[in-house]
Amino acid sequence: MRIAFIKISAKVLVLVAVLGLLAPASFLANEKEKKSSMPDHVHQVTLQSLSIQGAELDPPFSKEILNYKATVSNQDQINLNIEATAKNAKVSINGKKVNANRAVEVEIPNQTNTIDIEVATPHGIKQTYTVVVQKENEYKLQDVKLIQTGEGSSIHHYQLGFFPARNMDGVEAYLLFYSKEAYMDVWNYVRHLSTAEIEAHLTSNTSSEQKNKIYKISNLSYADGVGNTFREGQLDIMTGKSLEVGEYVAYAATLGANGVLGMSEADRKIEIMPFPVNVQVSGEGTVIENYAVTFNHPQDNRVTDYFIFYSEDGLTRLVEPKLEAKTKDHLKELVNQGRGKLVSREEVGSSAVNFKDNQLTIDGKSLGTGLYYAYVLAVGEAQNFGIAKSLQMINTNPMQNPLGTIGDGKGTLIPAGGSTSNVSAYFEAIRLAASADKPKIAIFNSSRDSVDVAYDHFHLDDPPYKSLKKEFENWGFEPVYIPLAIDTYEFIAHDPYFVNLVKSSHAVMLQGGDQVKHARSLLNDDGSPSPLLEAIKYVYENGGVVAGTSAGAHVMSQPMFGVGDSLTSFTINQTEEKTLNDVPLTGFLNPTTAGNNIFMPGIGLAEDILFDTHFDARGRLGRLLVGMRDTGHTLGIGLDEGTGLQMKGNIGEVVGLNGVFILDRSAATVNGPGVKPGFETTGIRVHYLTSGDQYNFSTKEVIPAEDKRVVNSAESDTYSSQNLFGGNYETTKSLIAFANSLQEEFVTEINHQPNYQLTWSRDELTKNYTSGESFTTRDLRAYQKPTIMNMILDLIPRNDQVEPKPVSIESVKTYSYNDTFFIQFTGPIDPASVTKETIDLKGLTHVSWSPDYLPESLEIEVRATEDIQIGYEITIQNLNDINGNTLPAETWRKVNDVNTDWEKVSQ
Repeated sequence: MRIAFIKISAKVLVLVAVLGLLAPASFLANEKEKKSSMPDHVHQVTLQSLSIQGAELDPPFSKEILNYKATVSNQDQINLNIEATAKNAKVSINGKKVNANRAVEVEIPNQTNTIDIEVATPHGIKQTYTVVVQKENEYKLQDVKLIQTGEGSSIHHYQLGFFPARNMDGVEAYLLFYSKEAYMDVWNYVRHLSTAEIEAHLTSNTSSEQKNKIYKISNLSYADGVGNTFREGQLDIMTGKSLEVGEYVAYAATLGANGVLGMSEADRKIEIMPFPVNVQVSGEGTVIENYAVTFNHPQDNRVTDYFIFYSEDGLTRLVEPKLEAKTKDHLKELVNQGRGKLVSREEVGSSAVNFKDNQLTIDGKSLGTGLYYAYVLAVGEAQNFGIAKSLQMINTNPMQNPLGTIGDGKGTLIPAGGSTSNVSAYFEAIRLAASADKPKIAIFNSSRDSVDVAYDHFHLDDPPYKSLKKEFENWGFEPVYIPLAIDTYEFIAHDPYFVNLVKSSHAVMLQGGDQVKHARSLLNDDGSPSPLLEAIKYVYENGGVVAGTSAGAHVMSQPMFGVGDSLTSFTINQTEEKTLNDVPLTGFLNPTTAGNNIFMPGIGLAEDILFDTHFDARGRLGRLLVGMRDTGHTLGIGLDEGTGLQMKGNIGEVVGLNGVFILDRSAATVNGPGVKPGFETTGIRVHYLTSGDQYNFSTKEVIPAEDKRVVNSAESDTYSSQNLFGGNYETTKSLIAFANSLQEEFVTEINHQPNYQLTWSRDELTKNYTSGESFTTRDLRAYQKPTIMNMILDLIPRNDQVEPKPVSIESVKTYSYNDTFFIQFTGPIDPASVTKETIDLKGLTHVSWSPDYLPESLEIEVRATEDIQIGYEITIQNLNDINGNTLPAETWRKVNDVNTDWEKVSQ
């Protein structure tokens, strides 16, 4: 081989080799073979492995996945194990070169840190893996779960359920928000917001440019695993845009006095696929081709066609599995079977699309008699996208005929205090009053966030709870579904079929939930009754029954009230007035001041009475007194849980498990709204009735049940409550104990700002009866069911401070589960002192959220990771009350399994 070197200059030599002439073919072939035999991975910019000592990557490592998260203990550095696929790769961490095949120490000075791992070849090809490392944060809410309640196209179709952070000291509220942006970007944004800036982001803000991005929840008891709904129209906290096609992460954060304390993301993402918008169905008759759908196209060019179908199932999540993984060819097969119609985007244009002649349901059934739901699926060449449902329905039911006179023609109202699902006496009262062997009862679940939730509750079991349909069938009724909700009232409340369906019923049931949604759904914009509300009144005036539990009882008043608590009501001393236009489509209508009450128009079935529910289980005597003054009612009725008041003509009779408070302020004195230091009243006449007792609304007389006998007062102890309005029937216990005693007057000091003094006293009309039968409710088991009439109540604020009584442990109890017990206290505990160390399980392990302080019931709930055996002992130590006093350490022993008290071993 000849090689010629030609000297060009002193600095450059050029090698001239004429291919094919100067180099033999065998040499070139060998060089090519040598190059092709080199391992492919020497040019790869992937990692073969990546791990953090003592922590797990989320998701688990795969060389194709570039973004990870990891949570580590509260340390300032971690060991990162890296192995590059290519042996000659250059690796750097956050810009600093490192050895690619050994453990590398990485500093993590902040609460949340981003680690960028760059892999590069000698030829300059690069790729970056990112790990977001977060130190354990005791202020992060736990077990954050995303719950979808609607079709998923709007943010208010989603909820977040969560449990308290391990450390709740200083937590003042929870924040809900969402974003498309990366976790670190969101965290770095929210953690630097001042409290004033957070307020500017709130959904309740009406003027800020940053408004409608954060939903603030001030009630800390909402960290109970139950879903909290995002607000209608809430925006991405980072981009300020509405929910659109793409992936989003939902977040729940804790808020302290100076800003965000911790942030947790939901267990799964919100994935929005392109879907048809504003789907509506129209038509009438009993043949499907008479019906057509209209909708707006999604702004996504990947959507080429639409699959139009209908079903007896009224929830998107029920029909989705029937289309899952269906390609366009699969959809064409469904079309061939007559179970759907496939039309191109161009065919649809802006026109209505009729169903095919004799089109079957998606399940292959012919159109029959009933309610059907129209759906439109967005279809692409490679995949199917989102489904949307029409809120209007295909209704082939025949028109119903209104009933004539029911029974004796005198209607019955049966409001109840909630928690009635297992109370046979309540349902029996409704059934008997309806004057039919199997009464038809119209079920209104219009107190919920959407018609999808109402449909779910009526039709579907949610173990251990049965569907409302099954529940009422089991009680001997023929339940009928009324699809009224805050997103359907504009047409359902005026639909002649549903109006007549209600008029053809013997009874109406107004379910629990949120009373303001009941009112918004049943009233016209001007507050006048809608045709559907007129139908409810028709049933009542025709001799039928209108029952309502919890929210369904509240809404019977005019105006109605609720939301807040007793002590805050005293301090603010002015109930806030709201209108129907204030009612949000999702979430709750909150007062301007957290803890205060609101009032607004109700449906007025019992307009002279102000109802309150869950009454003494939640300590609501005080708030009802304030509400009566501010709504102009002289008569207030507090309904306990599991208890109703059957009202017919002038007589109301108690049915159920617990009691009914009747408050008469016709001869009382009361100060005005807003007067400081707080609410004040004297001379309230109080009656307390239990099962079988009656009240005459005309004469204001109490008629004890026939089995009741007069109580001969004795030298018995009164009950001095540390938290009279804290729930757990504390007011009831105080009243019964005083009624059974010989004392003429009994004063309870209420430690608040200001302090209050509640006085029970007697006069010549005061009487006390008993049935001799004990309550079955756990907090009242030590008491017999009484009839107490004409007790006098005075409530006066005090400017002087009253020395609080020391708080102590009242009991330790196991109820339904052997891995859980409750510690009951005589007064409020400092939540910051409730830790895994103060409730020492001595070898057993707390679950993540345990122990959990329940301020309304003055209890600590404790749950272990396994069952607690009989004879096991636990120690309670270093707990403080709200005044900073440390409780004595105590040891308690479990003496039996479920539904039993523990015994105190030592102190």
